Amino acid sequence: MLAASIHEYKRNVMASIDKLNFMIDLARLRLLIALHELGTLHAAAASLHVSASAASQQLATLTREVGATLTEADGRKLRFTDAGKVLVEHAYQLLAQVERARGDVRAASGGELGELTVGSYSSLICSLLIPATDVLHGWHPRLRVNIREVTSPDSLAGLASGELDVVVDVEAQDTPTIDDPRYTRMPLGTEDIELALPADHPLASESTADLAAHAAADWVSTMDGDACDQLLRAACAAAGFNPIIRHRASDWRTVLALVAAGRGVALVPGVTPALVPAGVSLVPFDSPAARRHVYAAVRRGSEARPAVQACLSALGEQATAAAG
Repeated sequence: MLAASIHEYKRNVMASIDKLNFMIDLARLRLLIALHELGTLHAAAASLHVSASAASQQLATLTREVGATLTEADGRKLRFTDAGKVLVEHAYQLLAQVERARGDVRAASGGELGELTVGSYSSLICSLLIPATDVLHGWHPRLRVNIREVTSPDSLAGLASGELDVVVDVEAQDTPTIDDPRYTRMPLGTEDIELALPADHPLASESTADLAAHAAADWVSTMDGDACDQLLRAACAAAGFNPIIRHRASDWRTVLALVAAGRGVALVPGVTPALVPAGVSLVPFDSPAARRHVYAAVRRGSEARPAVQACLSALGEQATAAAG
């Protein structure tokens, strides 16, 4: 009886797959994957920068194309049916194969020419991305590289939607793991962290920062919950206190301007000297709780594209040079 039930289940699933229209829009497969990762249609739509109504229409179209029910309501979330689970598994593989096909075609055409869009946040753009793209331009002068400043939550969404080809970011709670089927990751070392103090602060001339000495200070942080804010909280917790965050800003220039004005102290990544205003002293800080692990990520399969390969090589070379 059990064997018959299993056989019937497999037959039904395969019957659904047999109806699959192989002209399915890849955007709908990306939506399906986003829904699988995030659980709600609203969150999936937001991650792909489309409206919830448009996402709902895409899901309905995909359901008709496949000829099987893919999801069922489960409270505020959507639960995948057996057929939906099968299609999600294939969607991961199909999108990766499409990326590999693009790379193979480009390689067969004898060139890595084209266009590449790389996303990162301000400090890494200055310290790593600009030097790396200079190297890349020296290798391949006709390759057009576009740089986009993005926040950590938006970077992976941009990668998933195809708006970005490469992301350079730091590990955070939403960082893809090595076995994440959506992405291929490459470690790029760690980023230096410094304590920014007003230049006239009594501890501004210290050789190494002791965060515990600033437990009662007012702090300037980035936006609530982002990677830098997480790092600040973790570092302060390791030093035995919760930071008193008085001010928040999304741009490091603003953070440093607030420090220069005496409004607080801040932990900042290895910003370039040109960004540091008069009136701010940077004191080296090192703690296991405050090490920012930098990585590059691409859509799985796209690492076969010559342009992406070259970009990852340039990033790796620059990261090694900076560490040495």
